[in-house]
Parts: sequence; structure tokens; C-alpha cells
Amino acid sequence: MTLSTSVYQTYDSNMQFFQALIEKNETELISPISNGKWSIKEIIGHIYYWDLYLLENMVPEMKENGVLPDFPDHDSYNEKAIRSIGSFTNTNDLIEEFVITRKKLINKMEDMDQGIRFTIGKKKRIFTPESFLKMFEGHDKHHMKQIENRFI
Repeated sequence: MTLSTSVYQTYDSNMQFFQALIEKNETELISPISNGKWSIKEIIGHIYYWDLYLLENMVPEMKENGVLPDFPDHDSYNEKAIRSIGSFTNTNDLIEEFVITRKKLINKMEDMDQGIRFTIGKKKRIFTPESFLKMFEGHDKHHMKQIENRFI
């Protein structure tokens, strides 16, 4: 099967968007994007934590007729993600770790047989590596738009 790299290229491009935020000053990165919303650091930490979850828990189960674990409860997982970013001294350190993790995730998924089919939990929807990652591409875009609006 021919590898369609469009989703992988987009996922890499999204990573570069977040990586470019290293140029912003720390005050901008730790201030909420609007009243009652996360900061850019928290958004990046949230995305990083989901990438880490995919890499450690989902990717290893991606094989023909594989059944991936259900996603954790989003709210509690996001809270855990936000708490975890406190271990990073500054946002640049977090961004560097995010980039390392995102690259590993992209590489592992690109190296898979793109024709494999799998499901998540007890759900019946069938995924390929590319269609699975497509869900998270939209998630990136949502947060990228929030960040862009912060600087407009």
C-alpha cells in the first residue's frame, strides 16, 4: 500500500507551529489566552500529554485487528496533564520535550504498515494509522487557532 503522508506532514507542520513559540517571552506563554482559559504553556502541555499517551498506550496496540484501549476520561486526563507540566522549569523546556515526543510519534506511525485496521475499545469504528492520527490533527488545529487569536 502506498503511504499517504499528508496527515503526517500536517502533524509535523503543526509541531513546527508550536516549536516556533519558543521565540515568545515566558510571560506571554504563561498568561491565560483569555479570561478563564489555559495559557499557551498549558495548551502545549495538554497536547504533549496526549501525544505521550498515544505513543505509550495506543501505538503499541496498532496491528491488524488490534483493539486499542479506550481513551481515558478526557477531563481527568487533561487535569493530570496540566498538573504534570509543573515539572518543567519553563515553557521552552516543555516545547523541547513536546517536539521530541511528537517526532517519535510521527516516526513510529509512519513506519507502520499503513494498511492495518484496528478499533478502539468496544467501539466498531475501524481505523488505519492515518485515519487515527487525523482525529488529533483537528485537535491541534483547534488549539493553534486559539493561540493565533491570542496574538492578533
